[in-house]
Amino acid sequence: MRFSHLSVKKAHQCLLCFQHSKTLICGYCEDDLALFSWQKYDYNLLNWPKAQRGLKHLTANKVLALADYQWPLSRLLTGLKFSNKIVHASALAKLFVQHALSGDSALPQAIIPVPLHPARYQERKYNQSVELGKCISALTGIPLATDIVTRQKATQTQTSLSSVQRKANMKNAFALHRPLNYQHVAILDDVITTGATVEALNQLMKKHHPDLQVEVWSMCLTLEH
Repeated sequence: MRFSHLSVKKAHQCLLCFQHSKTLICGYCEDDLALFSWQKYDYNLLNWPKAQRGLKHLTANKVLALADYQWPLSRLLTGLKFSNKIVHASALAKLFVQHALSGDSALPQAIIPVPLHPARYQERKYNQSVELGKCISALTGIPLATDIVTRQKATQTQTSLSSVQRKANMKNAFALHRPLNYQHVAILDDVITTGATVEALNQLMKKHHPDLQVEVWSMCLTLEH
């Protein structure tokens, strides 16, 4: 196994079936998850025609995600994002590292979580992408870099926006806080639909560092059909 030290906080109950379990997601529930076939696409979902169509405006080098945004992972993400269920980040991070990062390609030098605008952060008191990043960093040893990019524009919630509206909504949303001392990074978001948010970050970083290799990591994709 690539990460032989892989472990998370022990649980008494599975987060999905609520049966007794020594892990946050029991083996039975994990076996039932409809995860993507990363091996089939050489551990890059941009090699998958469906993802190519859904993320057609994304110019990152690579995309990794666990699954489509559907139950039960959607429930874990909703609980993390809106109900302060930080333990869900540990469960999702373990799944992501164990499955999506099990290939042989070189790992990024840093994880850059999508930042929240200060007003949104004050309202929520935490950033779900940062919480996921903390757990992935702990499991892999990849540094979490939260001081590189800031969100300078209070964007609309993207849920009801079209692909074109999402792109316009994200224009000038981020600012580079300091230079990147990396050649290879991963942008981390909880859920990706059109990729407008992560593409705005990707474009910003590559404007200042054209040779930067950028991966996009997400727990789930909500692809347009």
